[in-house]
Amino acid sequence: MMAKTGHFLDSFFMAKTVAVVGATNNPFKMNYKLVSNLANLGFKGKIYPVNPREKMILGMNAFKRLRDIPDKIDLVISAIPAEKTMGIVEECSLLDIKQLVIVTGGFSEGGDKGKRLHKQLNDFVKEKGIRVLGPNTLSPVNSANNLIISFNPVTKIIQGGLSFAYQSGFYDLRLGWLCSHYGIAKMIDMGNKMDINEVDALEYLGQDPETKVIAMHMESLRGDGRNFFNLLKRISFRKPTIILKSGRTPGGSHAAASHTGVLSGENDIIFDSMLRQTAAVRAQNLDDFFDLSKAFGFFQLPGGNRLSIITLSGGEGVMATDACETSGLKLAKIGDKTSHKLEEILPLWEIPLNPFDAGVCMEFHLTDIRKVFDSLVYLPEDENVDFTIMQMPPPMLMAKKRELSEEVIIALRQQYVQMFLNLKEVGKPFALWRTSVDKEEDICAEMLELRGVPVFETAERAIKALSHLYQYRQKIMSHHHC
Repeated sequence: MMAKTGHFLDSFFMAKTVAVVGATNNPFKMNYKLVSNLANLGFKGKIYPVNPREKMILGMNAFKRLRDIPDKIDLVISAIPAEKTMGIVEECSLLDIKQLVIVTGGFSEGGDKGKRLHKQLNDFVKEKGIRVLGPNTLSPVNSANNLIISFNPVTKIIQGGLSFAYQSGFYDLRLGWLCSHYGIAKMIDMGNKMDINEVDALEYLGQDPETKVIAMHMESLRGDGRNFFNLLKRISFRKPTIILKSGRTPGGSHAAASHTGVLSGENDIIFDSMLRQTAAVRAQNLDDFFDLSKAFGFFQLPGGNRLSIITLSGGEGVMATDACETSGLKLAKIGDKTSHKLEEILPLWEIPLNPFDAGVCMEFHLTDIRKVFDSLVYLPEDENVDFTIMQMPPPMLMAKKRELSEEVIIALRQQYVQMFLNLKEVGKPFALWRTSVDKEEDICAEMLELRGVPVFETAERAIKALSHLYQYRQKIMSHHHC
Protein backbone atom coordinates (compact mmCIF):
# COMPACT_ATOMS: atom_id res chain seq x y z
CA MET A 1 0.00 0.00 0.00
CA MET A 2 1.51 3.32 -1.10
CA ALA A 3 1.42 6.06 1.51
CA LYS A 4 -0.19 9.26 0.26
CA THR A 5 1.05 12.68 1.33
CA GLY A 6 -1.90 14.84 0.26
CA HIS A 7 0.47 16.75 -2.06
CA PHE A 8 -0.62 17.27 -5.68
CA LEU A 9 2.37 15.20 -6.91
CA ASP A 10 0.75 12.08 -5.41
CA SER A 11 -1.46 12.08 -8.52
CA PHE A 12 1.63 11.77 -10.74
CA PHE A 13 3.50 9.11 -8.77
CA MET A 14 0.46 7.05 -7.77
CA ALA A 15 -1.49 7.19 -11.02
CA LYS A 16 -3.64 4.09 -11.56
CA THR A 17 -4.38 4.79 -15.24
CA VAL A 18 -1.71 6.11 -17.62
CA ALA A 19 -2.28 7.14 -21.24
CA VAL A 20 0.80 7.32 -23.50
CA VAL A 21 0.18 9.64 -26.48
CA GLY A 22 2.61 8.85 -29.29
CA ALA A 23 2.95 5.17 -28.33
CA THR A 24 4.39 2.96 -31.06
CA ASN A 25 4.87 -0.67 -32.06
CA ASN A 26 8.18 0.13 -33.76
CA PRO A 27 11.08 -0.96 -31.48
CA PHE A 28 13.46 1.33 -33.42
CA LYS A 29 11.55 4.46 -32.35
CA MET A 30 12.35 6.14 -29.04
CA ASN A 31 8.71 6.21 -27.93
CA TYR A 32 8.55 2.39 -28.02
CA LYS A 33 10.22 2.17 -24.60
CA LEU A 34 7.64 4.49 -22.99
CA VAL A 35 5.11 1.63 -23.13
CA SER A 36 7.44 -1.40 -23.13
CA ASN A 37 9.13 -0.38 -19.85
CA LEU A 38 5.75 -0.05 -18.11
CA ALA A 39 4.64 -3.43 -19.51
CA ASN A 40 7.92 -5.30 -18.88
CA LEU A 41 8.37 -4.02 -15.31
CA GLY A 42 4.75 -4.83 -14.45
CA PHE A 43 3.28 -1.37 -13.80
CA LYS A 44 0.58 -1.94 -11.19
CA GLY A 45 -1.99 0.25 -12.97
CA LYS A 46 -3.58 0.26 -16.43
CA ILE A 47 -1.73 1.38 -19.58
CA TYR A 48 -3.57 2.98 -22.49
CA PRO A 49 -1.47 3.49 -25.67
CA VAL A 50 -2.73 6.32 -27.92
CA ASN A 51 -1.90 6.22 -31.64
CA PRO A 52 -4.39 6.95 -34.48
CA ARG A 53 -2.71 4.49 -36.85
CA GLU A 54 -2.39 1.40 -34.61
CA LYS A 55 -5.02 -1.09 -33.43
CA MET A 56 -2.79 -2.91 -30.91
CA ILE A 57 0.49 -1.93 -29.25
CA LEU A 58 2.49 -4.57 -27.35
CA GLY A 59 -0.64 -6.70 -27.02
CA MET A 60 -2.73 -3.82 -25.66
CA ASN A 61 -5.65 -2.08 -27.38
CA ALA A 62 -4.52 1.23 -28.89
CA PHE A 63 -6.83 4.25 -29.02
CA LYS A 64 -7.07 6.97 -31.68
CA ARG A 65 -7.62 9.79 -29.18
CA LEU A 66 -7.71 10.30 -25.42
CA ARG A 67 -11.49 10.70 -25.52
CA ASP A 68 -11.85 7.15 -26.95
CA ILE A 69 -10.41 5.56 -23.78
CA PRO A 70 -13.27 4.02 -21.76
CA ASP A 71 -11.72 4.92 -18.38
CA LYS A 72 -10.91 7.96 -16.26
CA ILE A 73 -7.26 8.81 -16.98
CA ASP A 74 -5.06 9.89 -14.04
CA LEU A 75 -1.89 10.74 -15.97
CA VAL A 76 -1.19 11.60 -19.60
CA ILE A 77 2.28 11.17 -21.10
CA SER A 78 2.54 13.31 -24.25
CA ALA A 79 5.38 12.33 -26.59
CA ILE A 80 4.34 13.96 -29.85
CA PRO A 81 5.91 16.95 -31.66
CA ALA A 82 5.81 20.31 -29.88
CA GLU A 83 3.48 21.92 -32.44
CA LYS A 84 0.83 19.18 -31.90
CA THR A 85 1.04 19.22 -28.10
CA MET A 86 -1.52 22.02 -27.67
CA GLY A 87 -4.22 19.74 -29.10
CA ILE A 88 -3.48 17.12 -26.42
CA VAL A 89 -3.56 19.77 -23.66
CA GLU A 90 -6.97 21.00 -24.89
CA GLU A 91 -8.24 17.40 -24.89
CA CYS A 92 -6.97 16.94 -21.31
CA SER A 93 -8.96 20.02 -20.33
CA LEU A 94 -12.15 18.70 -21.99
CA LEU A 95 -11.76 15.35 -20.19
CA ASP A 96 -10.91 17.02 -16.85
CA ILE A 97 -7.44 15.37 -16.75
CA LYS A 98 -5.25 17.42 -14.41
CA GLN A 99 -1.86 15.62 -14.62
CA LEU A 100 0.27 15.87 -17.74
CA VAL A 101 3.88 14.96 -18.56
CA ILE A 102 5.28 16.61 -21.70
CA VAL A 103 8.18 14.48 -22.89
CA THR A 104 8.80 16.53 -26.04
CA GLY A 105 11.34 19.35 -26.24
CA GLY A 106 11.33 22.37 -28.57
CA PHE A 107 9.44 24.84 -26.40
CA SER A 108 11.28 27.51 -24.37
CA GLU A 109 14.64 26.28 -25.73
CA GLY A 110 13.34 26.07 -29.33
CA GLY A 111 13.85 29.60 -30.67
CA ASP A 112 11.13 32.21 -31.18
CA LYS A 113 8.52 29.71 -32.38
CA GLY A 114 9.21 27.45 -29.40
CA LYS A 115 8.95 30.37 -26.98
CA ARG A 116 5.54 31.34 -28.45
CA LEU A 117 4.33 27.72 -28.10
CA HIS A 118 5.64 27.64 -24.52
CA LYS A 119 3.75 30.83 -23.60
CA GLN A 120 0.51 29.66 -25.25
CA LEU A 121 0.70 26.32 -23.48
CA ASN A 122 1.69 27.84 -20.15
CA ASP A 123 -1.17 30.37 -20.18
CA PHE A 124 -3.67 27.63 -21.03
CA VAL A 125 -2.63 25.12 -18.33
CA LYS A 126 -2.53 27.84 -15.65
CA GLU A 127 -6.07 28.91 -16.58
CA LYS A 128 -7.40 25.33 -16.60
CA GLY A 129 -5.56 24.15 -13.46
CA ILE A 130 -3.61 21.39 -15.28
CA ARG A 131 -0.32 20.51 -13.57
CA VAL A 132 2.54 19.91 -16.01
CA LEU A 133 5.83 18.09 -15.64
CA GLY A 134 8.24 19.29 -18.34
CA PRO A 135 8.35 20.02 -21.22
CA ASN A 136 11.51 18.14 -22.21
CA THR A 137 11.28 15.56 -19.44
CA LEU A 138 11.25 11.83 -18.75
CA SER A 139 9.69 10.73 -15.47
CA PRO A 140 8.10 10.10 -13.02
CA VAL A 141 9.59 6.89 -11.62
CA ASN A 142 8.05 5.17 -8.59
CA SER A 143 9.51 1.84 -7.46
CA ALA A 144 6.44 1.11 -5.28
CA ASN A 145 4.14 0.61 -8.30
CA ASN A 146 6.73 0.11 -11.10
CA LEU A 147 5.73 3.36 -12.79
CA ILE A 148 8.59 4.34 -15.06
CA ILE A 149 8.62 6.83 -17.93
CA SER A 150 11.84 6.43 -19.88
CA PHE A 151 13.29 6.14 -23.39
CA ASN A 152 15.89 3.63 -22.14
CA PRO A 153 15.35 -0.03 -21.27
CA VAL A 154 15.04 -0.66 -17.54
CA THR A 155 14.96 -4.32 -16.52
CA LYS A 156 14.68 -3.98 -12.74
CA ILE A 157 14.27 -1.44 -9.96
CA ILE A 158 15.79 -2.04 -6.53
CA GLN A 159 13.30 -0.54 -4.11
CA GLY A 160 14.83 1.69 -1.44
CA GLY A 161 14.66 5.05 0.27
CA LEU A 162 16.64 7.26 -2.16
CA SER A 163 14.74 9.76 -4.33
CA PHE A 164 16.27 11.81 -7.15
CA ALA A 165 15.03 15.17 -8.45
CA TYR A 166 16.79 16.68 -11.48
CA GLN A 167 16.37 18.63 -14.69
CA SER A 168 18.58 16.89 -17.19
CA GLY A 169 18.08 14.18 -19.80
CA PHE A 170 21.39 12.50 -19.07
CA TYR A 171 19.79 10.81 -16.04
CA ASP A 172 17.54 8.93 -18.44
CA LEU A 173 20.62 7.51 -20.19
CA ARG A 174 21.80 6.22 -16.78
CA LEU A 175 18.38 5.10 -15.56
CA GLY A 176 18.95 1.34 -15.96
CA TRP A 177 22.18 1.64 -13.95
CA LEU A 178 20.64 3.86 -11.25
CA CYS A 179 17.65 1.54 -10.84
CA SER A 180 19.82 -1.59 -10.55
CA HIS A 181 22.59 -0.16 -8.31
CA TYR A 182 20.74 2.20 -5.96
CA GLY A 183 17.72 1.58 -3.74
CA ILE A 184 15.23 3.90 -5.44
CA ALA A 185 12.02 5.32 -3.98
CA LYS A 186 11.09 7.98 -6.56
CA MET A 187 12.62 9.99 -9.40
CA ILE A 188 11.36 13.23 -10.89
CA ASP A 189 12.80 15.05 -13.89
CA MET A 190 11.51 18.63 -13.86
CA GLY A 191 12.69 19.30 -17.42
CA ASN A 192 12.16 22.92 -18.44
CA LYS A 193 10.01 23.64 -15.36
CA MET A 194 7.09 25.25 -17.16
CA ASP A 195 4.99 24.51 -14.08
CA ILE A 196 6.41 21.99 -11.60
CA ASN A 197 9.79 23.12 -10.28
CA GLU A 198 12.41 22.30 -7.61
CA VAL A 199 10.30 23.84 -4.81
CA ASP A 200 7.40 21.46 -5.59
CA ALA A 201 9.77 18.47 -5.87
CA LEU A 202 11.56 19.24 -2.59
CA GLU A 203 8.30 19.89 -0.76
CA TYR A 204 6.84 16.58 -1.99
CA LEU A 205 9.90 14.42 -1.30
CA GLY A 206 10.18 16.04 2.14
CA GLN A 207 6.66 14.81 2.93
CA ASP A 208 6.92 11.41 1.20
CA PRO A 209 7.30 8.65 3.85
CA GLU A 210 9.03 6.32 1.35
CA THR A 211 11.78 8.89 0.68
CA LYS A 212 14.53 8.69 3.32
CA VAL A 213 17.25 10.54 1.35
CA ILE A 214 16.82 13.28 -1.27
CA ALA A 215 19.35 13.84 -4.08
CA MET A 216 18.66 16.99 -6.12
CA HIS A 217 20.54 18.21 -9.20
CA MET A 218 19.65 21.73 -10.32
CA GLU A 219 20.87 23.95 -13.13
CA SER A 220 18.66 26.90 -12.24
CA LEU A 221 16.35 28.01 -9.45
CA ARG A 222 12.98 28.52 -11.14
CA GLY A 223 10.79 28.58 -8.02
CA ASP A 224 10.86 31.17 -5.24
CA GLY A 225 14.41 31.18 -3.81
CA ARG A 226 13.40 32.15 -0.26
CA ASN A 227 10.72 29.45 -0.21
CA PHE A 228 13.24 26.88 -1.50
CA PHE A 229 15.83 27.64 1.18
CA ASN A 230 13.25 27.73 4.00
CA LEU A 231 12.00 24.31 2.86
CA LEU A 232 15.56 23.01 2.53
CA LYS A 233 16.45 24.17 6.02
CA ARG A 234 13.43 22.41 7.48
CA ILE A 235 13.73 19.17 5.48
CA SER A 236 17.54 18.70 5.47
CA PHE A 237 17.69 18.34 9.26
CA ARG A 238 15.16 15.48 9.04
CA LYS A 239 16.24 13.81 5.82
CA PRO A 240 19.75 13.89 4.33
CA THR A 241 19.50 16.13 1.26
CA ILE A 242 22.29 16.17 -1.33
CA ILE A 243 22.45 19.13 -3.69
CA LEU A 244 24.40 19.34 -6.94
CA LYS A 245 24.16 22.82 -8.45
CA SER A 246 25.64 23.09 -11.93
CA GLY A 247 25.81 26.27 -14.01
CA ARG A 248 28.20 27.63 -11.34
CA THR A 249 30.35 29.62 -13.75
CA PRO A 250 29.21 32.26 -16.28
CA GLY A 251 29.94 29.79 -19.12
CA GLY A 252 28.08 26.95 -17.38
CA SER A 253 25.17 29.24 -16.63
CA HIS A 254 24.96 30.26 -20.31
CA ALA A 255 25.11 26.56 -21.39
CA ALA A 256 22.25 25.73 -18.96
CA ALA A 257 20.15 28.55 -20.45
CA SER A 258 20.72 27.31 -24.02
CA HIS A 259 19.14 23.90 -23.42
CA THR A 260 16.49 24.67 -20.79
CA GLY A 261 15.49 28.15 -21.89
CA VAL A 262 15.92 29.38 -18.30
CA LEU A 263 18.62 31.88 -17.43
CA SER A 264 20.54 30.45 -14.48
CA GLY A 265 21.62 33.80 -13.08
CA GLU A 266 22.07 33.02 -9.40
CA ASN A 267 25.35 34.02 -7.80
CA ASP A 268 27.07 30.78 -6.75
CA ILE A 269 28.70 32.36 -3.67
CA ILE A 270 25.29 33.47 -2.40
CA PHE A 271 23.80 30.04 -3.19
CA ASP A 272 26.64 28.35 -1.31
CA SER A 273 26.35 30.60 1.74
CA MET A 274 22.59 29.98 1.90
CA LEU A 275 23.21 26.24 1.62
CA ARG A 276 25.55 26.42 4.64
CA GLN A 277 22.62 27.60 6.78
CA THR A 278 20.91 24.25 6.13
CA ALA A 279 22.04 20.65 6.75
CA ALA A 280 22.14 19.96 3.00
CA VAL A 281 25.28 18.27 1.68
CA ARG A 282 26.68 19.98 -1.41
CA ALA A 283 28.15 17.73 -4.08
CA GLN A 284 31.04 19.27 -6.03
CA ASN A 285 30.58 17.28 -9.23
CA LEU A 286 28.66 14.35 -10.71
CA ASP A 287 30.92 11.60 -9.27
CA ASP A 288 30.56 13.22 -5.86
CA PHE A 289 26.77 13.43 -6.28
CA PHE A 290 26.42 9.73 -7.06
CA ASP A 291 28.90 8.69 -4.32
CA LEU A 292 27.07 10.76 -1.69
CA SER A 293 23.70 9.43 -2.88
CA LYS A 294 25.05 5.90 -2.56
CA ALA A 295 26.52 6.42 0.93
CA PHE A 296 23.43 8.12 2.38
CA GLY A 297 21.08 5.77 0.52
CA PHE A 298 22.73 2.57 1.77
CA PHE A 299 23.79 3.47 5.33
CA GLN A 300 22.49 4.53 8.70
CA LEU A 301 24.54 7.35 10.22
CA PRO A 302 27.72 6.06 11.95
CA GLY A 303 28.31 6.22 15.69
CA GLY A 304 31.61 8.11 15.25
CA ASN A 305 34.45 8.78 12.81
CA ARG A 306 36.76 5.78 13.42
CA LEU A 307 37.49 3.88 10.21
CA SER A 308 38.86 0.37 9.67
CA ILE A 309 40.57 -0.18 6.28
CA ILE A 310 41.11 -3.65 4.76
CA THR A 311 43.38 -3.74 1.69
CA LEU A 312 45.00 -6.22 -0.66
CA SER A 313 48.23 -4.24 -0.99
CA GLY A 314 50.32 -1.94 1.17
CA GLY A 315 50.26 0.83 -1.45
CA GLU A 316 46.45 0.99 -1.46
CA GLY A 317 46.59 1.12 2.35
CA VAL A 318 48.84 4.19 2.29
CA MET A 319 46.52 6.06 -0.14
CA ALA A 320 43.45 5.10 1.88
CA THR A 321 45.12 6.32 5.09
CA ASP A 322 45.93 9.67 3.44
CA ALA A 323 42.30 9.98 2.31
CA CYS A 324 41.09 9.09 5.80
CA GLU A 325 43.13 11.83 7.46
CA THR A 326 42.34 14.53 4.88
CA SER A 327 38.60 13.74 5.09
CA GLY A 328 38.33 14.32 8.83
CA LEU A 329 38.08 10.62 9.77
CA LYS A 330 40.40 8.73 12.14
CA LEU A 331 42.05 5.35 11.74
CA ALA A 332 40.40 3.12 14.34
CA LYS A 333 42.73 1.69 16.99
CA ILE A 334 42.02 -2.04 16.84
CA GLY A 335 41.69 -3.56 20.32
CA ASP A 336 43.78 -6.40 21.85
CA LYS A 337 40.79 -8.75 21.86
CA THR A 338 40.42 -8.40 18.07
CA SER A 339 44.18 -8.70 17.59
CA HIS A 340 44.12 -12.02 19.43
CA LYS A 341 41.20 -13.33 17.31
CA LEU A 342 43.04 -12.45 14.08
CA GLU A 343 46.21 -14.38 15.02
CA GLU A 344 45.22 -17.53 13.17
CA ILE A 345 45.26 -15.79 9.76
CA LEU A 346 48.24 -13.45 10.28
CA PRO A 347 51.63 -14.10 8.55
CA LEU A 348 54.69 -15.10 10.57
CA TRP A 349 55.78 -11.48 11.02
CA GLU A 350 53.90 -8.61 12.62
CA ILE A 351 51.68 -6.46 10.38
CA PRO A 352 49.56 -3.39 11.23
CA LEU A 353 45.90 -4.11 12.00
CA ASN A 354 44.78 -0.83 10.43
CA PRO A 355 45.10 -0.54 7.52
CA PHE A 356 44.93 -4.34 7.51
CA ASP A 357 46.70 -6.06 4.59
CA ALA A 358 44.38 -8.99 3.84
CA GLY A 359 46.39 -9.71 0.67
CA VAL A 360 49.37 -10.92 2.74
CA CYS A 361 47.07 -13.11 4.86
CA MET A 362 45.49 -14.65 1.74
CA GLU A 363 48.94 -15.59 0.41
CA PHE A 364 49.40 -17.77 3.51
CA HIS A 365 45.95 -19.37 3.18
CA LEU A 366 45.53 -19.90 -0.56
CA THR A 367 43.91 -23.29 0.00
CA ASP A 368 41.38 -21.80 2.43
CA ILE A 369 40.53 -18.22 1.45
CA ARG A 370 37.20 -18.65 3.27
CA LYS A 371 39.06 -18.84 6.59
CA VAL A 372 40.57 -15.38 5.97
CA PHE A 373 37.16 -13.90 5.14
CA ASP A 374 35.51 -15.50 8.16
CA SER A 375 38.16 -13.88 10.37
CA LEU A 376 37.89 -10.43 8.73
CA VAL A 377 34.48 -9.98 10.37
CA TYR A 378 36.32 -9.36 13.68
CA LEU A 379 37.44 -5.94 12.39
CA PRO A 380 34.00 -4.31 11.97
CA GLU A 381 32.94 -6.07 15.20
CA ASP A 382 35.67 -4.24 17.17
CA GLU A 383 34.18 -1.73 19.64
CA ASN A 384 36.62 0.97 18.43
CA VAL A 385 35.40 0.75 14.81
CA ASP A 386 32.51 2.89 13.48
CA PHE A 387 32.76 1.89 9.82
CA THR A 388 34.84 -0.35 7.54
CA ILE A 389 35.92 -0.20 3.93
CA MET A 390 37.58 -3.01 1.99
CA GLN A 391 39.28 -3.46 -1.35
CA MET A 392 37.47 -6.05 -3.50
CA PRO A 393 39.58 -9.16 -4.14
CA PRO A 394 39.39 -10.24 -7.81
CA PRO A 395 36.12 -12.25 -7.98
CA MET A 396 37.61 -15.39 -9.56
CA LEU A 397 40.58 -15.45 -7.22
CA MET A 398 40.16 -19.17 -6.58
CA ALA A 399 39.68 -20.56 -10.08
CA LYS A 400 40.15 -20.02 -13.80
CA LYS A 401 36.77 -19.05 -15.16
CA ARG A 402 37.05 -20.57 -18.64
CA GLU A 403 37.51 -24.05 -17.15
CA LEU A 404 34.21 -23.89 -15.25
CA SER A 405 30.58 -24.56 -16.17
CA GLU A 406 28.01 -21.74 -15.95
CA GLU A 407 26.42 -23.38 -12.87
CA VAL A 408 29.74 -23.45 -11.01
CA ILE A 409 30.46 -19.81 -11.94
CA ILE A 410 27.05 -18.73 -10.57
CA ALA A 411 27.65 -20.71 -7.36
CA LEU A 412 31.14 -19.16 -6.97
CA ARG A 413 29.72 -15.66 -7.44
CA GLN A 414 27.12 -16.31 -4.76
CA GLN A 415 29.81 -17.62 -2.37
CA TYR A 416 31.94 -14.57 -3.15
CA VAL A 417 29.08 -12.17 -2.40
CA GLN A 418 28.15 -14.02 0.79
CA MET A 419 31.66 -13.51 2.21
CA PHE A 420 31.07 -9.74 2.14
CA LEU A 421 27.51 -9.99 3.44
CA ASN A 422 28.93 -11.45 6.65
CA LEU A 423 30.90 -8.22 7.20
CA LYS A 424 27.83 -6.10 6.38
CA GLU A 425 25.68 -8.04 8.85
CA VAL A 426 27.73 -6.70 11.78
CA GLY A 427 25.39 -3.70 11.41
CA LYS A 428 27.91 -0.88 10.94
CA PRO A 429 28.48 0.87 7.59
CA PHE A 430 30.56 -1.45 5.36
CA ALA A 431 31.63 -0.56 1.80
CA LEU A 432 33.93 -1.94 -0.88
CA TRP A 433 36.11 -0.31 -3.49
CA ARG A 434 36.99 -1.76 -6.86
CA THR A 435 40.25 -3.42 -7.88
CA SER A 436 40.22 -5.02 -11.33
CA VAL A 437 37.40 -2.93 -12.90
CA ASP A 438 36.60 -5.73 -15.36
CA LYS A 439 33.35 -7.35 -16.54
CA GLU A 440 33.35 -10.06 -13.85
CA GLU A 441 33.78 -7.42 -11.15
CA ASP A 442 30.87 -5.46 -12.69
CA ILE A 443 28.61 -8.49 -12.29
CA CYS A 444 29.68 -9.08 -8.68
CA ALA A 445 29.39 -5.36 -7.83
CA GLU A 446 25.78 -5.35 -9.06
CA MET A 447 25.02 -8.50 -7.01
CA LEU A 448 26.53 -6.87 -3.92
CA GLU A 449 24.60 -3.63 -4.34
CA LEU A 450 21.38 -5.59 -4.80
CA ARG A 451 22.08 -6.97 -1.32
CA GLY A 452 22.91 -3.64 0.29
CA VAL A 453 26.73 -3.51 0.06
CA PRO A 454 27.81 -0.37 -1.85
CA VAL A 455 30.81 -0.55 -4.17
CA PHE A 456 32.85 2.61 -4.90
CA GLU A 457 35.33 3.22 -7.71
CA THR A 458 38.26 4.02 -5.39
CA ALA A 459 39.10 4.02 -1.68
CA GLU A 460 39.39 7.82 -1.74
CA ARG A 461 35.87 8.22 -3.13
CA ALA A 462 34.45 5.76 -0.59
CA ILE A 463 36.16 7.56 2.30
CA LYS A 464 35.10 11.00 1.13
CA ALA A 465 31.47 9.90 0.89
CA LEU A 466 31.58 8.19 4.31
CA SER A 467 33.13 11.29 5.89
CA HIS A 468 30.02 13.25 4.85
CA LEU A 469 27.86 10.77 6.79
CA TYR A 470 29.84 11.66 9.91
CA GLN A 471 29.77 15.41 9.18
CA TYR A 472 26.01 15.29 8.64
CA ARG A 473 25.58 13.42 11.94
CA GLN A 474 27.62 16.11 13.74
CA LYS A 475 25.57 18.87 12.14
CA ILE A 476 22.17 17.46 13.13
CA MET A 477 23.41 16.61 16.65
CA SER A 478 24.60 20.19 17.22
CA HIS A 479 21.31 21.49 15.75
CA HIS A 480 19.27 19.39 18.19
CA HIS A 481 21.38 20.69 21.12
CA CYS A 482 20.74 24.33 20.15
